[in-house]
Amino acid sequence: MDIHTIKAGQRLHLLLMTDSKLHLHKGCLQIVAAPQFLEGVAWQVDTVLSAGACFSAERDGWVALRALETCDLLIQQVEPVSWWQGLLQLWRGRAARVSGQPV
Repeated sequence: MDIHTIKAGQRLHLLLMTDSKLHLHKGCLQIVAAPQFLEGVAWQVDTVLSAGACFSAERDGWVALRALETCDLLIQQVEPVSWWQGLLQLWRGRAARVSGQPV
């Protein structure tokens, strides 16, 4: 977990993994996610957090943070899992179910 103080008007760019969380302890913060595309139409999600609010990333990607007021922000990143670790976890779970052992 990282705690950052962002002064009013400053910007911070973060690469967030799905389910990572931003907890705003004080201040006001604008979050702009990377553009999303669907059938040739693009849109951006713009969120404003006030003190005490929490933001959870719905997908992997970059977000731009802009402090509207001086902020204290706690960043809780989800640890990425490599494709090999994910495959190994799935295999272990499958093997345990086949042998009758609880997962």
